[in-house]
Amino acid sequence: MDKIKTLVVDDERIAREVVRNLLAQDPEIDVVGEASDGELALEMIAKHKPQLVFLDVHMPIMTGIEALSSIKPAQRPEVVFVTAFDEHAIRAFELHAVDYLVKPFTDKRFIQGLDRAKRRVRGDLLQSTERAVASLLQHFENAKSAPAPAEHKESPLVLKVDGEHHFVNQADIRWIEAQGDYILVHTLQRNLLTRMTLTHALEQLNAAKFVRIHKSCVVNVDYVRRLKPTTAWGRPLELDDGTTLNISRSYRQAVEQFL
Repeated sequence: MDKIKTLVVDDERIAREVVRNLLAQDPEIDVVGEASDGELALEMIAKHKPQLVFLDVHMPIMTGIEALSSIKPAQRPEVVFVTAFDEHAIRAFELHAVDYLVKPFTDKRFIQGLDRAKRRVRGDLLQSTERAVASLLQHFENAKSAPAPAEHKESPLVLKVDGEHHFVNQADIRWIEAQGDYILVHTLQRNLLTRMTLTHALEQLNAAKFVRIHKSCVVNVDYVRRLKPTTAWGRPLELDDGTTLNISRSYRQAVEQFL
């Protein structure tokens, strides 16, 4: 029996290693490569023509959804979406019967998803899968082109901490800092550490309230007390609780205009 050619796509190196290590335990799988963003994924798919792709949804440059929609329907491989907790995306996946894994997933859940994907590849059910994927892509396309509602209600930021999902009101967030593959969210009540990129967090936050002051720091302008004079090290920003954060040179002009 021929092995199933498989591609791993995720912008986080550790996440790719986790998936590759789990795939390595299955003798039916041949991992032909990995990609760290959507553009590279398209190149790898064109080159290796994998039958199966584990595709991260949230990536810089080009999201997994955008990458998949760029592939001609007849050339799309079987796909298992991998995503951080995103209630809207998950509802769409469930609605259109597309398989997905929510980070961080257990080995058992991964194996279940892999077995389902293998059956669809081996059973030559790609046509039915293609219909599901096509309807999913149309769903996201419609959502993207839909007019914005007259009034915007801030959705809570959903953070998975120690296996529990915390729904944090955006108004309660003072600032967020990146710590490797994690972010530390400083709220009025406590600090929460969760596996998420700062870029992904920004996509969910109210752009009228949150501004990036450094490549690894975002602040809620409602809690900014003052901007201090510029020093040789940058321009300090002080929050209402006395926290002092430095605005990096590359973000200084944009932050000053925003404030």
